Amino acid sequence: MGRFLIVFVIIFSAFRVVAQSNSDEQVLVKSIYGMERRDLIARHIVLSESQVEVFWQLYDAYELERREIGLKRARNIAAYASKYEKLTNEEADLLMKTTFEVNVGFAQLWDKTYKKMSKAVSPVTAAQFIQAEMFIENMVRQELALDIPLIGEFELKN
Repeated sequence: MGRFLIVFVIIFSAFRVVAQSNSDEQVLVKSIYGMERRDLIARHIVLSESQVEVFWQLYDAYELERREIGLKRARNIAAYASKYEKLTNEEADLLMKTTFEVNVGFAQLWDKTYKKMSKAVSPVTAAQFIQAEMFIENMVRQELALDIPLIGEFELKN
């Protein structure tokens, strides 16, 4: 239980700092890949001169929405961290509903961005971008899953 508490305090502190600095998962992405998310995308996608301005405008709009979803996830993790020892059924239900909302939010954002980007730039470039974003998001989820203890490592309180 001591190790569990230490890990959770570290995660909780890290996500409070991340959320407060409005850089959400950027710190985590940089720790995984050694570079900023935007740099990863720039290295992955080859754009013609006519596509550059439009693509990066769409990327910036996408990134604003993605950060909001990331902040919602960070707040949900913080809520879990603050309640994990005394988690009630109602709190567990709310945490899971928020988790589902975050996951749906990402899927909806990818769909919306793909549609806009495929019309404005090209379907191939849009697909490359969304595929890269999905890959990065899966890596973020994997890192979080490795660090966040599962429910069941403590007793639920009614």
